[in-house]
Amino acid sequence: IELLLENGAIDAWVVPIVMKKGRPAHSLNCLCHDDKTKESDLLAIMFRHTTTLGIRIHRNISRASLQRRFIKVQLPYQDNSRDGKVDVKVSSFKNDEVVSLKAEFDQCKLIAKESNVPLKIVSSTAERLVWQLIETDTNALHSR
Repeated sequence: IELLLENGAIDAWVVPIVMKKGRPAHSLNCLCHDDKTKESDLLAIMFRHTTTLGIRIHRNISRASLQRRFIKVQLPYQDNSRDGKVDVKVSSFKNDEVVSLKAEFDQCKLIAKESNVPLKIVSSTAERLVWQLIETDTNALHSR
């Protein structure tokens, strides 16, 4: 997975599956942009690094997505290389109705490690601060 991502895959993941005759197996999935050279490189990686003899290719897959914005919040945990600042991804419909938000994992992980605070506390604090900001400031999504 890491090798696919390093070589241009949009995303890659493995799913445990059961094959014919009840044999356990894994399904390796890889998403990439419509780029023949990149596709060829990613296929070569999968063939070289797995035991597969064939790969199913699905082209022109539709995707629905929400609008995404980032809001930076200041956490009380400032004794770290990020000075306690975390980007929180806010997902919303076109009418700005917020559907979900998620603190950036790598940033939270770094703050948690360097500040000796549990990761779940760091991420939930960042997300709570953004929810509070959105509830009290109707322009929060546009002013940051």
